[in-house]
Amino acid sequence: MKKILILNGSPRKNGKTASLVKAFTEGAKSAGHEVKEMYIDGMNIASCKACEYCQSKGKGNCIQKDDMAQVYEGFVWADVIVFASPQYWGTISGQLKVVIDRLYAPLFRYGSEMRKEFVVIMTSRGNMYAMTEEFFAIFSRYIGWKNLGNILGAGKELQAQMLGKSI
Repeated sequence: MKKILILNGSPRKNGKTASLVKAFTEGAKSAGHEVKEMYIDGMNIASCKACEYCQSKGKGNCIQKDDMAQVYEGFVWADVIVFASPQYWGTISGQLKVVIDRLYAPLFRYGSEMRKEFVVIMTSRGNMYAMTEEFFAIFSRYIGWKNLGNILGAGKELQAQMLGKSI
């Protein structure tokens, strides 16, 4: 059994991204995995201020006190992180990008102990995912996380369910 944290970066609670997340969750739970979802747009998370407090006085703790603390707890708890987002300008939503930027603190604190596996779920009206794929390829190379698969495109609920089941 794995612990899976879904970071839903869509501003729409009942949109196409939510539909894929629901299918993925059903598949993962049917395989015995524990799943928690965080709806990022409904949280109070400020952007990284690049103050580097987390690397100096904070010893891996961010100086900002907001809902990102819940996300940090989720990252420590989870084995697998799901990044779910509609496509905005060729890549992830701003809501999700802010969360990824704020991972600077726990990655500094835990270093190689914070090795995770991840999945990308993205919806779009089109089918141009090159920027997203490149972003997450760089992301995984930089921090050493393993990509377990991507679901790119609306209407792929069956594929999302199968990916959730296969983890």
